Amino acid sequence: MSKDFKNINDANSLSWKVEKAIKEAIISGKYQSGEQLPGEIELSNQFGVSRPVVREAIKSLKSRCFLEIRRGKGGGSYISDLNQLFFKENFADLIRLNRIKVDHLVQARLFLEPEVVKLSVVNATDQDLHTIKNNLLEFDETTDTDIRVRLSSEFHKLIGRSCGNPLYSILMDSIMDFYEAYIRVIKPATEILNNVEDHPRIFDAMAKRDAENAIRLVKRHITTTIDRMIKMEKTYLRLVKKQPK
Repeated sequence: MSKDFKNINDANSLSWKVEKAIKEAIISGKYQSGEQLPGEIELSNQFGVSRPVVREAIKSLKSRCFLEIRRGKGGGSYISDLNQLFFKENFADLIRLNRIKVDHLVQARLFLEPEVVKLSVVNATDQDLHTIKNNLLEFDETTDTDIRVRLSSEFHKLIGRSCGNPLYSILMDSIMDFYEAYIRVIKPATEILNNVEDHPRIFDAMAKRDAENAIRLVKRHITTTIDRMIKMEKTYLRLVKKQPK
């Protein structure tokens, strides 16, 4: 099945039509989560529209969480995790209605993550540690806040995947998907929530196979963000209530 898009000739609402065509290709499964979309020039040729039209459609799809933009080598527009997409589509309402709160996410992480990192200290392979180290390097090399939020969440997912228990790995992925979606809703777009030194310290403890220190650092990493998250949550809810209905 060809993944090429049909030429669009109608001059009305071109960017909307491009956006709709790409979104339908994603939802139908023509493009899978994590797959790279063709470049701007190629898309403009396939649709028969100008590059600014394609750029506007991509911008809209990114804002609606269908696409994520990656910088650097291998950069471009990538299809978002569709499971996370549906979290994000409904997350603002869940927070506004107080169905999900900071406390719920913190409790879930404090319950699971210390056990996960303890297992990872024992079971992580050299390749696992190499992958986690690359995550930290990539984080240091970018100043893009959106990318840093993704990499910060991915750091914890990678620890989960290295623990040797596939159920814990699935749970960590789900919790961090929720956590990332929550952060993207309530926090200022220009800020990184956690202390940027925390992840390297946790990694160092893992690399030294020091389970006790790794557990201590993970617990501190989670709890030190609580007060700041609660303040952000209150600010977000206050602003939402002021918005006209």
